[in-house]
Amino acid sequence: MFKKKIYRGWYIVTAIFFANWMGAGIGVPIYGLFYVPIRSSLSLTNLMLSLPPVIRNLTTHFMGPIVGPLVDKFGPRYLMTMGAIIAGFSTFLMSTADNFWEIILYFSIIGASGHACLSHIVTNTTLARWFIKKRGRATGIATTGINVGEAIMAPLIQLLITYVGWRKTWQFMALVPWLIIAPTSFLFMRRSPEDLGLKPDGESTEIENKQNASDSHQDIEEIWTPKDAFRTTSLWALVFSTNLAAIAVIGVVLHQIPFMIDQGLSPGIAALSLTTYAIFAIPSKLVWGFLAEKVAIKYLTAASLIGSAIGLLILIQASTIKGVLLFGVIYGLTRGAWAVVQSLIWADYFGRAFLGSIRGFVSPIQGLSAIFGPLFAGWLRDVTNSYQIPFYTFVGLYIISAFIILIIPKPILKK
Repeated sequence: MFKKKIYRGWYIVTAIFFANWMGAGIGVPIYGLFYVPIRSSLSLTNLMLSLPPVIRNLTTHFMGPIVGPLVDKFGPRYLMTMGAIIAGFSTFLMSTADNFWEIILYFSIIGASGHACLSHIVTNTTLARWFIKKRGRATGIATTGINVGEAIMAPLIQLLITYVGWRKTWQFMALVPWLIIAPTSFLFMRRSPEDLGLKPDGESTEIENKQNASDSHQDIEEIWTPKDAFRTTSLWALVFSTNLAAIAVIGVVLHQIPFMIDQGLSPGIAALSLTTYAIFAIPSKLVWGFLAEKVAIKYLTAASLIGSAIGLLILIQASTIKGVLLFGVIYGLTRGAWAVVQSLIWADYFGRAFLGSIRGFVSPIQGLSAIFGPLFAGWLRDVTNSYQIPFYTFVGLYIISAFIILIIPKPILKK
């Protein structure tokens, strides 16, 4: 009796797990840990330090129309391998930065070139091709890499910054994409199961099981072209609502640690809140991923956003370690699911055939959120010496986005 062979799609999930680990562990989410030491070392303002991650995110989004069609046509293997090599190079260069413009070049321009090849347009589009019925759990498992990266890397990076300085810490971080992401991407990543004679979800390809294919999600999932998708009001409503949410998501990611330090908390406690968030976001992604296979994705997406608003309200009022940890728990259980639900809603509404192109073409529009949130918070912090106004604004944006998501109808493909 032979053991059933492991479906190749789960190797894809593993490789994307590590890519997500790197994206969180050496990218924008941990940039806040360097905020204060770089500000002190190079005498930069809060607004200036807000610009590098903003430009990086914006550049990444504007590369979407290039990366999306490439992943649809050629797959993720070489894109992700090259992206990892470039990401390591840009990270190492950060250790040599002596002024603001070098940070922009190394972190924002070169870093964005690598990050675009490892972005959700590439990874989640690939997952959507390899899984249909099990797409929720596959996405949930793969995206836990984001929070594993935060949970492990945040305290480690804070420790390194404290004892060896921020420059040598960037050098250490450069090893992650070179030694982990590039090899796993090259070995495991492939465009689609059909390219290897397989079916999504590992369904049987035997002739006698073909009658079961009529019951699969593959046959009932409509094939949306970019032209068809762009004609729907649902697509533009989805772009608008996810943009509003992303303003808050990106603004909080960049400024939550400086906010806590402004509240009188130590950098160590601030880093602990990020670790707490990451720890609770790991099971959150798994649970929400499995739920997405049973519950309409728009309800889960709205629930994630409302929970995020509640968590952020807790942070705004937090002045002790207990409040900060409570924020980490609530935000992790709800906002932690954002990477899962917002990816699944795109795949659920517009299928898998041209998902990379569809998401890639709207990516520059979504890049607006990468500009507004961080700069808005950084500018008001400099002007008012407080994060209160921008953070309360982010709470409102979460709530408005949730409401829009709930009223967006699932699009119907016109034959």
